[in-house]
Amino acid sequence: MEPTSRVRDMGRFFRLPGRWTRRQKGRFYRNSLMLILLIASIPGLITGIVMYGLVVNQMEKEFNQMHQNQIENRARNVDDQLAYLEMTLSHWAFEPRFGNALRTLDFVYFFKETQEIVTTLYVLQGSHPLIQSAQLYLKEPQPTVFNREYNELKDETQIEAYDRYLSMGNHVYWTDWISGQQDTVQSLTSNPSLLHTGASDALVLVHKIPGESVKPFGALIITLDNSKIASLLKTLTPYDEGLTFLMDAEGNTLITGNTDAGAKDSVFEQQLKDAVALNKDSHSFLFKYEDQTYSVSSGSLSRIDADWTYVSAAPLTSVTSPVKLVSKIIVMASIGSLVLGLLLSWFASRRIYSPVARMVHLLTPGRNEVSTDVKLDEFQLLEQHWNELTSDRLTAHRQLQEQLPHLRDSFVLQLVQGHLYAYNEQDLRRRMTNLGFEVEGQQFLLLQMYFTGHVTLRERFGSRDTGLITFAAVNIIEEVAKGYFSQISVMNFHDLSSAMLIIAPEKDSLKPQALLWGEELMEVIHRTLKMQVTVVVSRPAATLQELPGLFVEMEQAVVYRSVEVGSQILDLDDEQCFSQMEGATYPLGLERDFIQVLRLGKRDEAERGMEQFLTEVTRTDSTEFQVQQMMLQLLGSIQHVMLQTGVIPYQLFGGCNMYERLSSIREPAQMMQWMKEKVIRPYMQEIELRSQEPLKQVVERTMQYIDDNYSNDISLEACADLEQMTPYALSKAFKQISGMNFIDYLTQVRMENAKKLLRETSMRINDVASAVGYQHSYFNRIFKKQEGSTPSQYRDQWFTS
Repeated sequence: MEPTSRVRDMGRFFRLPGRWTRRQKGRFYRNSLMLILLIASIPGLITGIVMYGLVVNQMEKEFNQMHQNQIENRARNVDDQLAYLEMTLSHWAFEPRFGNALRTLDFVYFFKETQEIVTTLYVLQGSHPLIQSAQLYLKEPQPTVFNREYNELKDETQIEAYDRYLSMGNHVYWTDWISGQQDTVQSLTSNPSLLHTGASDALVLVHKIPGESVKPFGALIITLDNSKIASLLKTLTPYDEGLTFLMDAEGNTLITGNTDAGAKDSVFEQQLKDAVALNKDSHSFLFKYEDQTYSVSSGSLSRIDADWTYVSAAPLTSVTSPVKLVSKIIVMASIGSLVLGLLLSWFASRRIYSPVARMVHLLTPGRNEVSTDVKLDEFQLLEQHWNELTSDRLTAHRQLQEQLPHLRDSFVLQLVQGHLYAYNEQDLRRRMTNLGFEVEGQQFLLLQMYFTGHVTLRERFGSRDTGLITFAAVNIIEEVAKGYFSQISVMNFHDLSSAMLIIAPEKDSLKPQALLWGEELMEVIHRTLKMQVTVVVSRPAATLQELPGLFVEMEQAVVYRSVEVGSQILDLDDEQCFSQMEGATYPLGLERDFIQVLRLGKRDEAERGMEQFLTEVTRTDSTEFQVQQMMLQLLGSIQHVMLQTGVIPYQLFGGCNMYERLSSIREPAQMMQWMKEKVIRPYMQEIELRSQEPLKQVVERTMQYIDDNYSNDISLEACADLEQMTPYALSKAFKQISGMNFIDYLTQVRMENAKKLLRETSMRINDVASAVGYQHSYFNRIFKKQEGSTPSQYRDQWFTS
């Protein structure tokens, strides 16, 4: 509708004197329209003023509460960072490389172990961004410090300083050194390599080693980066003003987030400590200092040897200033709405078509208007584009649904293998829910399946079909599980093993149901694939964060399966499944017999001896772990024999770690096959090659004799006489070493020299034949037989080409 028509319509509602001119009436109508828009904008202005005057206080309280929640969340992050440091150090302290073996180790002689310790400290230092340095101090066998290098301590002051770490604190404790003893401080400040001597320095985390020993002889010492700890504490006060610090149970300041704090901040800090002590029952309160109100938050950080307290004080103006700004914006927006109303009175005269035109312009870039020759009108065009966008959305949704199972399986695999350790329980549950799992009020159970018997199925599957077999087994697992469980996720490891995560309500008896499912699975796998399966069943877990630990336990438990039994179920809750078998003994007699025939180079007898040895090992219902240990011991004896006979195992096996390869094999039959193909046969071949070395020298001398005397009359008998051998023995050795007969080699040497003479000289054919030890007629026949042409033809072809 045009503005002039709107003005004419308004005349129906206003009675104007008939003597007014048209111009006066138009001015009246325009003023009336502006007055109406002004009246319509007044309520918004009033609303903004009321909100600013009445709602600001309530909004300030809500924003203050939101600030307190934010501080608590960040404090939990600080606590998690320090807890992760404690857990990481405890993990390294219990490593075998930091065990009792270090008490008597000669670090100068065993330089490789020394280098490994230094490398491990480098790894420990880089495992967390808060770590500034990592050191290892050993009191025995002599005072030694490992940091960036190996240092033997000679200075008694240094030794006394490091001995303090063994005498003070618990087995694991935090310290900022011995700041209370000034005499020790003064004696140590001149040496920059020693650790911290003041309460303003960074924190130090100490773990005595060995981790399991009650009489430690060393300590792992982690020094934290003071600037990074300060930056981490600074996040508790997300504003430029304010103060944050950590203090211990006695009220001593451990570290502060204000690295450039002065005397004024020290007074403020002390008053904050007094206020926190008075308000210890409240984690947040308001505190006034120098005509300014601060929002103070405090809480406890439980460390491994003490409880710390964090204190964060932020000016209330910093928290509530955004609220006041928003309120002012509301008032300004109300005023702006008045101005906007006036502007809208001008744009109201435009056609209603303008938004439609803008929409068409967006959908058809480069066109300002729809041309008259277009068959579709604007609304039809919008409908067409809407349908296209809807179709694209449905296609994208369908593609997402197709990929969702793969995303689910990939996420569960990362979760079980421990790659998502950085996520907390809430984050894991949220991501599981987004992937379509129902996890609230549920319990979790892990099952791991190992498929054996692949070696005995040579006629059905090849050695490279393990991935295909595992894929078929995974499909069978999914089909069988559908009849038992509502939520599952099957993981394919492609190495004749798989795992499955079961999610079921907490009220269900999940473990018995899983055991029944395992019985049916073993029957189906045996009937379908003719293989055996070992099912390992974990304990039910209430949280997702327990799953990686259960998965590690299951991988360790599978070595207790009996190698004689076909399919079996191992329950982590059943201790009888993992008891060691007393009857499994090492057959030393069979080992001696096997080693004896191995030394003699009798391949067939050695392979039979290997079969007898493995049969005896598996005869007494041994576990997989026991069989592997006995086979590893036998492998060590074999390599010892190799060294005695002059064969270096490292060179024979191409630098391969044979112990690691053997440890990865689970089935006894596969161990037998591997030992024959990868250990016994290469060794026998090496022995045979060494036994042929004298014959090789004889053949090489004979070949050199032929090369030097091919123009003379040479026979096999004459060469045999030169080597004091029979012609038959020389012929057999020549064929075995060189790969061709004696006569064939002699003929080859003569033909090569004949072709050279034909190419490079103008000698007659008779002279060439005599020069290479042939008569003319025989030379022509044998040359044509070898080269496919006569000597004359060969020479002509050479010069014409």
